Amino acid sequence: MQVPFAKFFIPLMGAILIFTLWVHASLAQKLVPKMSELEISINSTFTGENLTLFGTIEAHIGSDEKVEGPFDVIILVQGSAVDRVVREKSRQAGIWLNAQQVTFKGAPSYFHVLSSRPIEDINSAENLVELGIDLTAQIHEIEGPSEQVTIAYTNELKRLMQEVGTYGLSSHAVSFHSPTFYSANLELPADVPNGTYLATTFLFKDGTLIDRSAARFFVRTIGMEEFISDSARDFPLAYGIVCVLLALFTGWLGGVAFRR
Repeated sequence: MQVPFAKFFIPLMGAILIFTLWVHASLAQKLVPKMSELEISINSTFTGENLTLFGTIEAHIGSDEKVEGPFDVIILVQGSAVDRVVREKSRQAGIWLNAQQVTFKGAPSYFHVLSSRPIEDINSAENLVELGIDLTAQIHEIEGPSEQVTIAYTNELKRLMQEVGTYGLSSHAVSFHSPTFYSANLELPADVPNGTYLATTFLFKDGTLIDRSAARFFVRTIGMEEFISDSARDFPLAYGIVCVLLALFTGWLGGVAFRR
């Protein structure tokens, strides 16, 4: 029994046409992100920094498609990966001791999400986790006694990071000044960790990811603070001896001054 070729050819060509139009539409718009600074220097007078992230939404080169919104933007800023340990303290025989603990390997030293509106209104929680717009999605490995304990300690990790300003979710932090131009301000705390930071911008339209773009910036200590930090890291024994000698000398000098 022969099956007419057109029975399969026409639906196939229709599917290819729909897919081509969808790809063309998704490629019609692209992100052009920028930031106010690419390197942030920390010295003795550093009290924090206000970083501005901004950009435009443009048509791809050669495309005659009109760029039309409305759009949603999510900006994820994350620092270098570090290992963190969250411990629970318990009182035993009148003494506070470390009890249960969970180790988070490869956790971001800094994690902040800025969005044009609440992220749960932009896309589903599952898709956001898949895109890495979630702290736990960025952690390489979690070592804990049980899944229930791990969940509780993950929430505690977020709380502790939020207290020191290294974790945050800021809805309505991205503002559109025109249909295609946006900006957001990120306040870095005074004790922001050194390292390389990645700012990834996600562009959504009607809940669909249209484009994404990533850019790096650097936070580093300079001057005398850099020398002290490098010495403590590279020559810990010598650094410790110098600190002890300096403390002894300061104590002796203070004693002499008060005797007079």
